[in-house]
Amino acid sequence: MPKNIILNSLKQSFVLIWKNKSLFILLFILQIVFFSVFFFINLKYQTRILENAKAISDYLSQQKLDEVSVASDILQQKNILGDDPLIISRNFNELVKNFRLYLIYIFILLVIFISLFWAITIRLLHKIRLKQAINILLKNLVVILFYLGLIFSFFYSVFNVTLAEAAAQGTGIFVKYVPFLILATILIYFMFISLSLLNKTELKYIVQKTLAIGIKKAHYMILVYFINIFLILVSVFSLFYFIEINFFIVFLSIVLMIFSFVFGRILIVNVVEKLEI
Repeated sequence: MPKNIILNSLKQSFVLIWKNKSLFILLFILQIVFFSVFFFINLKYQTRILENAKAISDYLSQQKLDEVSVASDILQQKNILGDDPLIISRNFNELVKNFRLYLIYIFILLVIFISLFWAITIRLLHKIRLKQAINILLKNLVVILFYLGLIFSFFYSVFNVTLAEAAAQGTGIFVKYVPFLILATILIYFMFISLSLLNKTELKYIVQKTLAIGIKKAHYMILVYFINIFLILVSVFSLFYFIEINFFIVFLSIVLMIFSFVFGRILIVNVVEKLEI
């Protein structure tokens, strides 16, 4: 195996993009569509979640919860949470509902687009027939449903609590899910390797080959991920730094960010296929 496998893959990725400009443009457009839908879902549901949280916060801020006031309310047999304490539970339940809907829509969005992205990416690297491309797309769906199903079940369970449980645990409710975040990162690491193997590997061998590459050749994969993350971070930093300074640079930053995601997948598939040999 050549020592400069990453460098060779970088060069080959640019060559493949140049030779398959139409597929690259298709991936670029699909990436824009994905970001647009993702932004819309985020805007819609995060706005609702923040409104619910603000309603709870505003109501609690209006209540006198110091020791003297609380003692006085108890003696007068008044509710220490004010005249309409159910507003807290109503908004909390609505917040949980919106968060769950948000996760469901994001899950569906990711399953559909990631399947398309990786199927077209493999088609860009290899001249495969439509039937083969559809077969890869279906295998993508199986793999993605497995990985993302595990990840989203973790996040979904974060809000599978009642108001009383959330109040009792406080910020600890999120701390205890830190291991889940770590596990989610590990799953994403292996998911991209699995997706890159689907062109020449049957599903029954995916786990074995994914672990072999992901563990035994982790130094290659970590470097590839680092390159991709670096490109994305550069584009994001440039976008926010110049957002009120130079519109043209902001536009170029957006283009670079979209390019980074498309190019990143091509590079990952390139490297994984070389490591598989």
